[in-house]
Amino acid sequence: MRVIKRTKNKLLFGGIAVAIVAVLIIGGVLLLNHPASPSPASSAKTPAEQPPFTAVLPKGKTINQLGGWNRLSPPNSDPVYVYNDTIDDIAITVTEQPLPQALQTDTATQIASLAKGYNATDQLKAGDTTVYIGTSAKGPQSVILSKSNLLILMKSQATINDSAWSTYAESLQ
Repeated sequence: MRVIKRTKNKLLFGGIAVAIVAVLIIGGVLLLNHPASPSPASSAKTPAEQPPFTAVLPKGKTINQLGGWNRLSPPNSDPVYVYNDTIDDIAITVTEQPLPQALQTDTATQIASLAKGYNATDQLKAGDTTVYIGTSAKGPQSVILSKSNLLILMKSQATINDSAWSTYAESLQ
């Protein structure tokens, strides 16, 4: 009888401990997801970090309209920056970086080779720029191009028609 009572007490104590931990975790998550009211000084939006190179954006759009730049690369490495946009209501991510040294000689051939490595084998023209597109079986696309001495990689959440990609790539300035 004594063994059963000890087992019940251990189970009861263990259940209480689990309940307390669960309440603490849930409370912490709720607290983190419900920030305190911002003070007037902290409510001002911080300016977007600017890439240390001349980046391109779609004509007629500002980086603030696109949600700002985000650095993708670690601080002590070559700079790679990203912003988000949409084409025909489909979300895209645009990554830009200065053209790497290895791609600066015979750039067109080097970009074609890089694109092939990403299975971006469909080509289209956007003005003077060749755009390489790869489409996954589930629809998202990877796009590679070089413009204004930049390597530009784009990723879509779904398939975008060639004409829209071409217009977007051509608008980058």
